[in-house]
Amino acid sequence: MTARRRIWSELLPLEVVRTPGTLALLRRYALDLSIAVRPETAAGLPDLVAACEGAGVAVAVWPMIADEDGRWASAGNAAAFGAFVARLLDVLDARRLAPAEVVFDLEPPIAAVRRALAGGRGALDLLGGAAWGARETARGRDARWSDAQRAYVELAGALHARGVATSAAIVPLVLTDGPDGPARGWERLLGTPVSAPPWGRVGAMLYTSLMAGYSRGALGREDAVALLAWGCRAAVRRFGPRAGASLGAVGKGALGDEPVYRSVAELREDVAVAEAAGVSDLSLFDLGGVLARPPAEAWLEAFVTPPQARSPRETLRARGVVAAAALVGRAAGFARRLTSP
Repeated sequence: MTARRRIWSELLPLEVVRTPGTLALLRRYALDLSIAVRPETAAGLPDLVAACEGAGVAVAVWPMIADEDGRWASAGNAAAFGAFVARLLDVLDARRLAPAEVVFDLEPPIAAVRRALAGGRGALDLLGGAAWGARETARGRDARWSDAQRAYVELAGALHARGVATSAAIVPLVLTDGPDGPARGWERLLGTPVSAPPWGRVGAMLYTSLMAGYSRGALGREDAVALLAWGCRAAVRRFGPRAGASLGAVGKGALGDEPVYRSVAELREDVAVAEAAGVSDLSLFDLGGVLARPPAEAWLEAFVTPPQARSPRETLRARGVVAAAALVGRAAGFARRLTSP
């Protein structure tokens, strides 16, 4: 599996990201950049891509549509998302530019995610909250699921035909569906087309700080690290050499309340655990946090320096979370089959 390091940038203004100092930092550590682009920032994308090209930094475009349309890619907004991707490519084409990659952040609508996270009081409550939060978006989904899958298959294929790579960032709950249960369970419940489109890379969002922090005390750091190791192994089993993982968080993102790493040592440990579990294609969330918590070099050294592999011990709580998530996914798939015509 090819070792690769990428860094996300979600909230930093594009003009800040393209400053010579920031780009020199990325080049020094051989980091690819995945830049979030929203409708209101799209006009600044060509200048950023041109600056990255001049600095020798590969840039992936990470599209995000309006929050009222879900923000992230899902079955419910395939047409709107595809139209925005086409708009971004047109903006770049006008300057004879192209991204190295387009990132599809496959998540339920942001409003549903906020409701789910606000409702839980523990790890198992959080799983249940995610299921109930997704229920509203699941209504009527059976009728449009095939169309959404087809739309993302066609979009990924069109990008590949242009020489633009694709990657999908996925919610780790989908990993409990297993390789033999695509398009059922959590994938359908969350409305995230993971299996059908020919994504070039599939990265699980395995943020240990969020796993522990959003569990409201039900999970500790040791449990979150055990879940990171499980997630990496599950991703490799399902996606093989396409498997990747996102680590973090160093800084806050779209939700505004994301729990973050307490120290550089936690990032260093997560890199070692992911590598030991067979995943060398890693992304770090996020550049804004790295720059806001100096020295930036300490975070980036920990992220890119080859670690001494570390396999953490499993914990009862981590095993319980995986078992509970798998049970919810299987139940959802079974219920759908019972009610299908």
